[in-house]
Amino acid sequence: MLVAAILKGHYHPKHLVIGVVLLVLGEAVRFWAAGCIHKDNVIATTGPYGYVRNPLYFGSFLLAVGYAFMAGLGWPAIVIIIGLFLLFHMAAILTEEVSLTKAFGDPYIEYMRHVPRLFPRPWPYKSESSEKLTFSWEQVKYNREPTTALVTFVTAIVFVAVQMYHHH
Repeated sequence: MLVAAILKGHYHPKHLVIGVVLLVLGEAVRFWAAGCIHKDNVIATTGPYGYVRNPLYFGSFLLAVGYAFMAGLGWPAIVIIIGLFLLFHMAAILTEEVSLTKAFGDPYIEYMRHVPRLFPRPWPYKSESSEKLTFSWEQVKYNREPTTALVTFVTAIVFVAVQMYHHH
């Protein structure tokens, strides 16, 4: 997408701002999720997991759409990026759901009934059996989210530099 942006992008400051806002929101969601999940040990149903079953993927979705806006390739490219994101990530999500259902059984099935797969609900799901996992910076680091944030930050700087170069 970066190469296409360099070669064909039509830059507009509004799209850059929208893209940056989506990147910040996407990383915020990913950090929140990474700080609340203890993978394979317990079903995470609190924090962002009370709103959406896959907040890490939702955060990545926001990142992808943010990059699409920043690329300046227009609405057709944004729609294609969204379609490709859903195509590739839904396969992973469905595979993970099968695995989590086998690992956790009825409690996970109950959670699936109440919490949407990819796009958040407006209020959090509260279950009697929910373990109250709290946010932890150590967990964020353990889940390697700072690496994703660094790549996002560097890529955003490149997009901004490309846009500034094309505008001058």
